[in-house]
Amino acid sequence: MRMSLVILSLAAFPLVAAAADSGAALTDDQCAAAWQKAGGADLTPDKAAPFIKDFKQVDVDQNGAINWEEFKAGCKNGLVSG
Repeated sequence: MRMSLVILSLAAFPLVAAAADSGAALTDDQCAAAWQKAGGADLTPDKAAPFIKDFKQVDVDQNGAINWEEFKAGCKNGLVSG
């Protein structure tokens, strides 16, 4: 029984670490304000840097720019800061 708990604890560790890396989700208003501060148009890595820690994680379609839909999803997932 103890061995099972140890194994489960070790298996869950990466999930806990990943959750600790992401920030709190922004509200819709906070997200919209951050989008406007960032320029209010598709964001290149340099424009996104003050708001997004991991550009590739938010740029879901990997086209080199973050659009409003990707930015909103990033806000909801705690990947954008205000």
